Amino acid sequence: MNNRKIFSFILLLCLWIQCLSQVSYSSWINGYMPVSSYGGGSIPDAYTASFSGNGYLNVPYWRLSVRLKQPVASTDGNYTLPANKLSFSPVSSSGNAYPYAVPTISQIGMPLNVMMQEGQEIFLVPQSNAAMYNFPFLFFGYYYNLQLRYSLVLAGGAYLGNYPSWTTFVAPMQFTAYDRYNNVIGRMDHVFQFQIGTLSGTPPDVPEMSLKFSASAVNGSLEFNSRNDYANGVNVSYSNALTVRSNTNYQIKIRSLQNNFTSAAGNTLPLDAVKLSLAPVNGNNASVYPIALASWQQLAAKGGYTQGSNAYYDINYSTSANDQRFMSAKPEDYSTTLQFEITPQ
Repeated sequence: MNNRKIFSFILLLCLWIQCLSQVSYSSWINGYMPVSSYGGGSIPDAYTASFSGNGYLNVPYWRLSVRLKQPVASTDGNYTLPANKLSFSPVSSSGNAYPYAVPTISQIGMPLNVMMQEGQEIFLVPQSNAAMYNFPFLFFGYYYNLQLRYSLVLAGGAYLGNYPSWTTFVAPMQFTAYDRYNNVIGRMDHVFQFQIGTLSGTPPDVPEMSLKFSASAVNGSLEFNSRNDYANGVNVSYSNALTVRSNTNYQIKIRSLQNNFTSAAGNTLPLDAVKLSLAPVNGNNASVYPIALASWQQLAAKGGYTQGSNAYYDINYSTSANDQRFMSAKPEDYSTTLQFEITPQ
């Protein structure tokens, strides 16, 4: 009889621990970058995000973002660095979990190069394919910790010669971790500094390209609101959604960072149920190639030297008529994250 009571108490205690466990976020940086050549610079261990918790954890579809709080300006206020010259790349994932190891960079689905944009929240982890998971057996594997380490790169180029030697730039950034419901797990501010010294070598003749979204196109949305929508398909177009500038012939490729559209409840829809096409506007003579969304890179457009001006594209999303995949889907919000990449042809 006494043994039975003791067993019940331990069982209830374990359940209580599992119900109350939460994950927390913290981070630290190595925030100073000296730049001494036209090749640019990098900090291999610039930013480390740390997620930790005790006991049972199961946090799927979490996200991690970074946002420039203001332009990257010199300390004297006379110069600014283009935001898109800065980019983060994942270096490693490490930590403790039970009974499985913490997820890897590829298991999480972390983009391998994330370029900063002025005034926009950019996602280092758009939507994790791997949950933060911990299932301790009594007191074994009780503590969970996941650390993600990123490098920060300042792109090289002739533009660096526009700044006087020993000019220091300051980049205040805000990092935010979210759960699957867009609730904030944690938020931290960090400041990075870049000092342009005496540059060695000669300005390289390298391609310089930029790709920027309008604010209205950052979060695209297709909505089914009536029977006609299911019968005829739906489509939406975002005007002047994509702005390109390039000093060489370029190509734009697109892929999804997740393998499916996923709802908060974990239901899925296949990516190829949605079509995407770019439409050149305002004298843009690029060639475009409509695609069905996929998790691998697909060519969406080819263009030429923009001659110092901007080239614009509309972005169009659409579905087919009478697609049974939508008709049989549960009525929820489904999402994925698209990565657009511009490279020389």
